[in-house]
Amino acid sequence: MHPVAQVVFLGCLVLTFMAMAAFAGVLWVSGGDLAASQRVLAGGERGLDRRTLLVMNNMNQLLAFLGAGWAFAGIVGLGFLGRFFMKPPRPIFWLLAAAIALGMSPLMDWSYRLNEWALVPGSALHAWAGSLEAQAMAMTRSILAFSEGAGLGMVLVSVAFLPALCEEWLFRGTLQPLLIRASGNIHVGIWISAALFSAIHMQFFGFIPRMLLGAAFGYLVVHSGSIWPAVTGHLVNNAGVVVAAAWMGPEWLEQGLEPQPLSMWDAYDWGQAAAALLALGWAGQRLFTLGRPEAYLEALDTET
Repeated sequence: MHPVAQVVFLGCLVLTFMAMAAFAGVLWVSGGDLAASQRVLAGGERGLDRRTLLVMNNMNQLLAFLGAGWAFAGIVGLGFLGRFFMKPPRPIFWLLAAAIALGMSPLMDWSYRLNEWALVPGSALHAWAGSLEAQAMAMTRSILAFSEGAGLGMVLVSVAFLPALCEEWLFRGTLQPLLIRASGNIHVGIWISAALFSAIHMQFFGFIPRMLLGAAFGYLVVHSGSIWPAVTGHLVNNAGVVVAAAWMGPEWLEQGLEPQPLSMWDAYDWGQAAAALLALGWAGQRLFTLGRPEAYLEALDTET
C-alpha cells in the first residue's frame, strides 16, 4: 500500500482494537454479564474501583496500542518496524533519554499553563476540556492512592511499563515512520505523530506538554535508530510520578499533579527547574551531535 493508505489502515486497526479493549474491560468488570456490561458502558468509568481501573488500562495498552501495532506489522510486513525494535542503541542514548524525560518537566509545566490559556477560559471548548481533565485527574488520583490497595509494583507496570512499551511501539515505532514516508519529511512525521499521541489521551489541557514530550521521543528514535531510548524516556517520565506519589503520600497527590503558579515557587523549585533545563539543553545538544538521521531514512528507504 501507499504510505498514506497505510496510515489510514493503521488508524482503522487502532480504533477497532480500542473497541475490543473496551468491550473486554467491561466484560471483566461485569463478570461476563452482558446486561451489567451495558450499565458499565452507560455510566462510564466513574465509580470503578482502583484495581478495576488498572486492569482496564492494561487491556487498552495491550490491545489498542501493542495489539494494533502487531496486527499491522503482521498484515503489512515487519520491515523497518522489526529493525527499529531489534537494533540496540548506543549506550549514550539511554542516558540522553533519561535526561530528556527529567529535563522536560519545567517546559511541560509552563506549556500546560499556555495550553489552558489558549483554550480561552470561559469558552465552551475550555469547559469541555476541563470536564475531561477533571475526570482524568480523578482517575489518576484513584490509581496513585497507595493507601487504597494495589502496591507499587502493580501500578508501575500499569502506569509506567506498559504505556512506555505499548505506546512507543505504536506511535514512534509504527506510525511515525509511516508518516515520514508519506510526507517525505522527518519533522512532519515526528510532529504529526506526537500530536496524535497527545490527542488520543483525551486530556486537552495537557495537549501541548504531551505533544512536546512525544516529539522529544520521536527525535530520540530518529537519531538513535532504535525505539528503545524512547521507551526508556517514557518509562522514566511516568515512573517518576508513580514513585513520587508512593514516597510523598496523599499530600503530594493533592498538590503535585497540578502545575503550581510561579508565585508559589520557592528557591528549591527554581533550582530544580534550572537543573532540569540544563539537563535538557545538554541532552538536546548531544542528541543532535551524536545522532545520524540519514541512517534512519536509509533504513526506511531500503524497505519495500
